[in-house]
Amino acid sequence: MFRISIPVYAALTLLSAAAAHASDVAPAGAAHQHAFDEAPSGSPLSLADAMRLAQTDQPVLSARQAGIDADEQEAVAAAQLPDPKLSVGLKDLPVDRGEAFSVRDDNFTTFSVGLSQDLPRSGKRQLKGERKQLEADMGRYELETDRRAIGRDAALDWLDVYEAEQALHLTSQLADESALQVQSLESAYRAGRAAQADWLAARVEASLVGDKVQDGQHHVERMRAALSRWIGEAALRPLAGDLADLPEPGQFPRLLADVDHHPLVAGLQTQIDVAQKDVALAHQAYKPDFSVEGYIGYRPAYADFVGVQVSMDLPFFTAKRQDRDLAAALRQSDAAEDRKADAVRELHAQATEDYIDWHHARERVAAFDTIIIPEARRRADAAQSAYAAGGSSFDAVLMARRSLLDIQLQRLALAVDAARAQIRLQYFASGN
Repeated sequence: MFRISIPVYAALTLLSAAAAHASDVAPAGAAHQHAFDEAPSGSPLSLADAMRLAQTDQPVLSARQAGIDADEQEAVAAAQLPDPKLSVGLKDLPVDRGEAFSVRDDNFTTFSVGLSQDLPRSGKRQLKGERKQLEADMGRYELETDRRAIGRDAALDWLDVYEAEQALHLTSQLADESALQVQSLESAYRAGRAAQADWLAARVEASLVGDKVQDGQHHVERMRAALSRWIGEAALRPLAGDLADLPEPGQFPRLLADVDHHPLVAGLQTQIDVAQKDVALAHQAYKPDFSVEGYIGYRPAYADFVGVQVSMDLPFFTAKRQDRDLAAALRQSDAAEDRKADAVRELHAQATEDYIDWHHARERVAAFDTIIIPEARRRADAAQSAYAAGGSSFDAVLMARRSLLDIQLQRLALAVDAARAQIRLQYFASGN
């Protein structure tokens, strides 16, 4: 085994030349072109921009609004009287004997024209209109829930792009370090100061790192494609801002209070109100509805006549109909209340998990910033100084640098995890 002794300035010079030789050193990382592989162009895209764009032009939200408008129109119609009915007929036409099929010889044959109107109780009509209006209100809460969820998901996809690009940047630095190692070992090998096996091992390692760079580019493309689901071609724009722009969540008790006023919870409360309207309608079914009909009878050879008749429902068999409908409505009301209670419990658990994740990730990031990364930098500086003094190999310098980059990647992942938790907590915050 030979010892490498290259001056420090020569190693630094080789670092700048590493990029020019990357295609020869790491063929696995050769450039490839895809739709998202080109350099991002256009105005910078911040996280807030991504959320705003996702919530501005979104077919899901437009469809939800159209459903709300339809329910409001139906709420007006549901409270009105049914349309009147027009009837026209021929009554008591004889079909045998001498008067068969004659409209003049038999005094019972009548041409009649009638107009009838069903008269459901006003309380029942009012309840139907109110119930439909509650469905429109429930649609508004669902619209707000969807709007928050879309903003959250678009922000999370933006963070995925951010993490992928930052990781690619750090991995590219690692590729430069690997290329430098290859160059230094090649020079030492040709000068007879390093073994061929070390040089070949460095080339394999550089190729593997180049493959990681290529995989990182692929990951960036995929993450931008996922972001385009919410904002279309704007996903191709370069990212702007950093994770420090995110507002920190408030105090945990206030967060749980916001959960109780989340639009999803409000929508479930509206479902309870709808179920209670169904109970009231079931009670109304015990009361009979009426209908009125008036008609005119025309007899060609005899006197004409008019008539009026009133009909009403007879709810005699309530045990098999009204009682059953009322029992079903009451159970549906119970089910609606249970769904709300379960949803509140689930949202509380989700908010608690996200708050714990945010707090834990933030503490770990602080530890990386104050202890781990500074120590890793000191290690790299110490290895550099030892190499300059001839007391260490250049491999130790490169190993320390790679270790520093790996630690930076870990710190990046933790910082993005904290940001994801912050975004999810914003989903619960009031006024979002």
